[in-house]
Amino acid sequence: MKKINYIYLMCMALSVPGFTSCDDKDGKDGKPITVKQIYLEDYDSNISDRPVDFARLGQMIRIEGSGFLGMKKVYINGYDTYFNMNYVADNSMLVTINSKTPVIDAEDDVRNTIRLVKSGTEKVHSFIIRDAPPSVTSVSHTMAQAGEPITIYGTDLVEIHTITFPGGIPVTSGIVSDPDGTWCTVNVPDGVTEGGSIFLEGANGGAYSPPYFNFRKGLLSDFDEVGSYSWGSGGISDNLTDVIPADGDGPKSQGTYRSLNKDGATYLTSLSDVAFGWANSENWPAVLTPDVIPPGTATNLCGVQMDIYVEGEWNSGSLRIVIADGSGASRYCMVYAPWVENGKKVLFVNPGSWFTVTFPFSDSNDYVDKTFADVLTSSTGASYKQWGPHFDNVDIDGVACEDTSVKVYYDNLRVVLLEAPKYSDFDDEE
Repeated sequence: MKKINYIYLMCMALSVPGFTSCDDKDGKDGKPITVKQIYLEDYDSNISDRPVDFARLGQMIRIEGSGFLGMKKVYINGYDTYFNMNYVADNSMLVTINSKTPVIDAEDDVRNTIRLVKSGTEKVHSFIIRDAPPSVTSVSHTMAQAGEPITIYGTDLVEIHTITFPGGIPVTSGIVSDPDGTWCTVNVPDGVTEGGSIFLEGANGGAYSPPYFNFRKGLLSDFDEVGSYSWGSGGISDNLTDVIPADGDGPKSQGTYRSLNKDGATYLTSLSDVAFGWANSENWPAVLTPDVIPPGTATNLCGVQMDIYVEGEWNSGSLRIVIADGSGASRYCMVYAPWVENGKKVLFVNPGSWFTVTFPFSDSNDYVDKTFADVLTSSTGASYKQWGPHFDNVDIDGVACEDTSVKVYYDNLRVVLLEAPKYSDFDDEE
């Protein structure tokens, strides 16, 4: 924090009733320490001196009470925390929680405590310390069925204890959290009929996923009841209904689906449009109304999702979603090639079950810095009213392709929103 911010906060603190002086003349080392309340000091907030029962690493707090003059040490979660004696009065003091303060790694007997020490006396005050706020970056399957496990990926997802699904359906048991906070797993509960965000609560607070879980309002084609299939070519299959995979607990197929390599053929290098399956795009305006996808939504905040299942090694070949047919398969399209990352070949780890792939519209050069209204215009103005997935086998980002026989099954083509609702620690700022 800049020096001017400390000056601002100190002046603000001095204006708070009871923060009377930084003079140590009247202090006595043996005077008992009491803590009445802890306040969060945040000059950016609409409540700059807010009473709180927790704070995060890096935040400044004001401790209100008595007997602070003569303070020698402050330990937060057992960590020896620096404080400026100029910002200490008998009844109030300012402390910034060091970013190195242990949180989940703190010893049990000091976790969520502030220990104030001076000659002759000390005070241990219970107070929750949190790490950085959590965030959700993706969900492994955003249209999974009841009882199926999903993995939620993100940051600081530590000790997740409650996951609430759209419609206000909470899950409090069976949640497994990664100790490093990068993921957690949970089974989808019964009764999820609404679409929207998943809300997670854990040791570091709350976080929303983007509002794409069970987002059937944006569903355009599922080979069962929604949309209509137009035509395809190459290795595209007819409608398939066998439940796959036959084994395992992961998400399985849902009714009818299709394959982009029905026979597991070997696709040679440098062949484009090996297989493609068009869906009818005439239903876009009727389904994707302004209340489903607002026309002004930036293209990086909305996109296509589809569920896929992979058989074999995905060592080459790309899955391409073409939005506006008539301009070639390299225009108005987004590409997914999990064997390439940052211009280098990587190993694709097959989950062995169905999972969701997301294609932000902004991944297409034709949609960069545009809005969903532009996407809709390109779809409705296309030469042919059809859109859908293509599988080709060409070089990607300078990485050479190779022969491949991977089989990709797909289902549930939909358009979704990709921006998670903002979460605040405080209701009046959410």
